[in-house]
Amino acid sequence: MTFKQLVWKMAKSNKQKYIFYYFCNSFAVMFFFLFATIYFNEAILATKELESIEDVLIIPGVALIFYTIFFIHYAHRIFIKRRKKEFSLFMTLGMSNRDVLKLLLMENSMIACTALVTGILAGTVLSRLVFLILINSVGLDRVPFHLSFPMFSYTALTYLLVFIISIAMTSYTLLSSSLTVNLKSDRYVENFKNRSPLLGAFGICLVIGSSISLYITFLNPENQNDSDGLFLLIWTIAIIGGLYIALSQCMSFMVDVAKKFPSYYFKRVLFFSSLENKFGNMTAIMLLVSVMSMVTIFYTSMVLFFVGYEKEQVLNRNPYDVVYIQSGLDNNLSDEEIHQIVDKKNNPLTKYDKIRGFFYEEKDLYYEDVYYTFFFLPFSDFTRITNYQGTLDDNEYIYYINENPDYAYMDESYSNGIEITSNEREFHYSLKDSHIKTALNLYHTNYLVVTDSEFESLRATLSGMNMTFHLLNIKDWQKSERMVEELRGALKLQEDSKFGDYVYSKIEDYNRTIYSNSIMFFVTVFVGVLFFLGSFFLLYLNVFSNIEQEKERFQKLHKIGITKKEIKQLVNKELRMLFFFAPILGSCLAFVYILTFAKDGGGLMENLNMLWSFLIMSGSYLFIQVLYYFYASKKMMEKLKFH
Repeated sequence: MTFKQLVWKMAKSNKQKYIFYYFCNSFAVMFFFLFATIYFNEAILATKELESIEDVLIIPGVALIFYTIFFIHYAHRIFIKRRKKEFSLFMTLGMSNRDVLKLLLMENSMIACTALVTGILAGTVLSRLVFLILINSVGLDRVPFHLSFPMFSYTALTYLLVFIISIAMTSYTLLSSSLTVNLKSDRYVENFKNRSPLLGAFGICLVIGSSISLYITFLNPENQNDSDGLFLLIWTIAIIGGLYIALSQCMSFMVDVAKKFPSYYFKRVLFFSSLENKFGNMTAIMLLVSVMSMVTIFYTSMVLFFVGYEKEQVLNRNPYDVVYIQSGLDNNLSDEEIHQIVDKKNNPLTKYDKIRGFFYEEKDLYYEDVYYTFFFLPFSDFTRITNYQGTLDDNEYIYYINENPDYAYMDESYSNGIEITSNEREFHYSLKDSHIKTALNLYHTNYLVVTDSEFESLRATLSGMNMTFHLLNIKDWQKSERMVEELRGALKLQEDSKFGDYVYSKIEDYNRTIYSNSIMFFVTVFVGVLFFLGSFFLLYLNVFSNIEQEKERFQKLHKIGITKKEIKQLVNKELRMLFFFAPILGSCLAFVYILTFAKDGGGLMENLNMLWSFLIMSGSYLFIQVLYYFYASKKMMEKLKFH
């Protein structure tokens, strides 16, 4: 019998093991390829530095490397553990170590090549589907789907490198172990032996210290040469590395602490022993689930915050739903025409107001092509839209800045008095007050408020542009896109003015904002969805990969007197630890990153919406975990036949 025939016979007799192993490898390839389609997308590459997307991709990039390494190695270890007995049996029949190694390499090479091809094909189809869904749902047409050579090459090279290292490690373990140990491998229970309480304490300190260092160093004004990305990379690696050490040894540290209180410890000695053993043997899975949930919660929270923040900024920039500016006789619509366009039955007009304006340019006496601009508002109209409390004399003016006070810039040329000379009269005004508030949609920033009588004198004396602001509010501005287009169409029928047809609406500003940040939005949504699916697949793999061994273990427990009720409680305790401890830990780590990134906007207390976004997404994630836990528990009981 040739090696190929032997491999084929083993595959047919152990098809469930081979199929499970193949799907795990194929999923790992698909998962990495999906991320590669984002990382090497031409539109994203073109704006990485411009929109700080490179920093955004550091966290999932590091997490993906850890995920690929641990996931492939974990799946390979499960597969080899199930096959050790078969390989040892071949060796007792006279097969040499070289032949066993050749057999191992042949079957794994076949699985690797098949998984690589199908994983890339599945990743191509799924990434295309995700692109279409996101583009059609939120209109992100700035991120076209395409395939490139780096997507395939990096995926293949990374997978093959990790796969070869895993095979080398397991081959060494298999061939260096005795035949007796390998033949009884399916009877051995994995016990955690390498306990080190000091190492556990070190891991906990490393996670805490790295988190604090990340908060201090990232987005620090003293950083030089744009080193924020480097600090983010270093401390993310340190956090994940410390998390691995902590998860593998923290329970040893906790047990040692509990032993200092004998009355407390000995009542719970079985619980502590079981928990320590579980944590030691499930370190890789706990780490991956923690990291995956961290990335998912962090990125979905940022997306939710981004949408809410941009909407809030649009509302702040646009006090009115629609503002259109009539300049002279241009863009002139009657009130009846405006109501016909704006006042719709399903979205009626709720407010309509007008204010006057006068725009004047004065040429510099000494410098050619230099003009001074003045935009005047009458005091009565100004007080109506700003609720300004105060008085104004004819020789005074108010310097009004139509801007958010946090970002307002005062032009000194408007702060030291105004002098305008014409053939008929000289106008002299002294500064009475300055007022900063967004009261008009941001068409213009600097306005000069004079008394109504002076405003009429300016209009009558100077050769400028008379303007009227039409201020419109409707019931639901988010449904006003078609109405705004209709208004623009009606204004375009009028004679073109020097300034064009001015229409400023909330819906257009919101769409422009979303579009200008669409690549960042697309990347965060894509990464969040990707890691969410990855964490759930990982949990499913861990729960149901060793179902036969678990079934045999619980049957033995039942034979020695453990009741079915007690077995159910034991199963549920183990599932709860896996389904809730790691996601809660991931939520805490996600909060560290939320707290750190909030520094860019003045801190978390200045961005409470970011905190609420985190609480909503982490709560939603844990709620889904609860549903998934009940499903897995029910499925587990059915497979164990404990109804």
